[in-house]
Amino acid sequence: MYRSRFLSLVIVLSLALLVACAAPAPAPAAEEAMAESSDEMAEEDAEVEQVLIGGFDVGPGGDPQGVLYNNGAGNVWFVKIFTPLIIMDSTFSNHTSEAALAVSWEPNDDATVWTFHLREGVKWHDGEDFTASDLKWTAEFVSAPMAAVTHFGISQPNQIVGWTEYNEGEADEIAGIRVVDDLTLEIELNIPNPRFYDAVRGYYALPEHAIDFESTEIFSADWWFTSPIGTGPFKFDSYEKDQFMALAPNEYYWDGVPELDQLINRYFVDETAAVLALESGDIDFTYVSADVASRFAGNPDYQIFSGPSFVTNMFNYNYLNEPWSDKRIRQAFMYGIDRASIISDVFNGTAQATPCQDPYPTFWPEDANYYEYDPAKARELLAEAAADGVTLDGVNLDIPTYYTSQLAKDILTVMQANMADVGVNVNPTFLDVPTWRTVVDDNAAEWNIAYRGAGGGPASYSPIWYVEDNQWGIDDPNYVDLFGAMDAAQNADEYRAARTALCKYQNEEATFAYWWVSTRYGIATVDVEDFHYFPAPGGGPYVDRSQDWNMK
Repeated sequence: MYRSRFLSLVIVLSLALLVACAAPAPAPAAEEAMAESSDEMAEEDAEVEQVLIGGFDVGPGGDPQGVLYNNGAGNVWFVKIFTPLIIMDSTFSNHTSEAALAVSWEPNDDATVWTFHLREGVKWHDGEDFTASDLKWTAEFVSAPMAAVTHFGISQPNQIVGWTEYNEGEADEIAGIRVVDDLTLEIELNIPNPRFYDAVRGYYALPEHAIDFESTEIFSADWWFTSPIGTGPFKFDSYEKDQFMALAPNEYYWDGVPELDQLINRYFVDETAAVLALESGDIDFTYVSADVASRFAGNPDYQIFSGPSFVTNMFNYNYLNEPWSDKRIRQAFMYGIDRASIISDVFNGTAQATPCQDPYPTFWPEDANYYEYDPAKARELLAEAAADGVTLDGVNLDIPTYYTSQLAKDILTVMQANMADVGVNVNPTFLDVPTWRTVVDDNAAEWNIAYRGAGGGPASYSPIWYVEDNQWGIDDPNYVDLFGAMDAAQNADEYRAARTALCKYQNEEATFAYWWVSTRYGIATVDVEDFHYFPAPGGGPYVDRSQDWNMK
């Protein structure tokens, strides 16, 4: 939205008029000075500031007031300040170098060594040169033994030679990450990985020369909110806790100085508050749920952005507690919930049922079981399990979730009613993200079911929920073999077959309750030009060319 200096100019001009009326005619020198002053004011009048205010961390994929390397979300905002090694294109379909630190990459013959050629001329916001050494330092900084980081920016970092030894304090460096020269980084793996390029799209560079805190302080350091320095198109300007963060153009950005004079991220307690701010003209953009997007459809004052979320919404079962090891209990939830009605009546058809955790239909088996709504079957399975001493009778199951929109509440209300109909009491609890992490991620034995989303990439699929030491307590050696086969696939056909086999097994076992992949939305006012938004998992990162955004 435009921000101008009209008010100050009106005051100055009014005072000038009063002086002119009361004073004698000016001398020639005074006339010349006044002419110069008028020219300056006219020039200032033409300087209408370009300011875009948005709720860039609203909704799924946002991480309001978050920091890098915390939970993998918040990339819509992070990518304005920092830059990843590799990035996804504007539709989150293919990998690209367009807005990335790497301009090209290639493996050796057996895909155990990957070489990344870095962009020339990249500078940090303070004018210092970016080099490959910054990337090696970043990997070691976030992987340090006491760093408490769970999202390292590189998927499955234990595939990197020397990473485990460094992470466990047994080595002084990650031997497999090597600086060849200022513009070349080499990463050696302990197993072949033909798709390793997909593992580094969350690998953002941090400035070794400007970090003033220890790796143990990553999540508590004030640096992120007082003096963060990156290589992205915008640089830090100001921050007010719980209110906003403002950015200014990065004059050193390699792809041109941004058009906007200021980019502001407003923080909101929920989507409803952000939508109200959009409608009142206080902000220019926000994420919205499908039901809200339908209200704006056809309104000429707004532009709607949409796309597949590539996120599977699901129930995580906590296998550390009974009765989730019993397949009949898990399948009873699948049969007991009317998924088709939720998709048609609550989502208004903007979601698609999924047979497994994989959000890409390319990898879904043709003969998958979609567990069509069958409450009688659900009761039968529950009764069989109860006969063997595994029962949910008299148990009240809380379902924590970080989805807090009205759409999410409507979905879980239907689920609650469906499960009550088959004799299971569930109670949805809607939490903010920090509370969610405390309840679910940090207290493994304290909950039974959690409703959440899980994203994925077209060429990668993290095994951390299914193999050894997973947080859910799953102990199934078949998953080790299935993920191993997928990692070992050498070409596209082998990879598709292995990933489809993994999906089929998840579907048959009902390891978790896999529900749907939905279309997600963002809405901007028509005053925003050359703008792009895509509802990618975790917010991306993806190419949005924010340096081209401008206001009418």
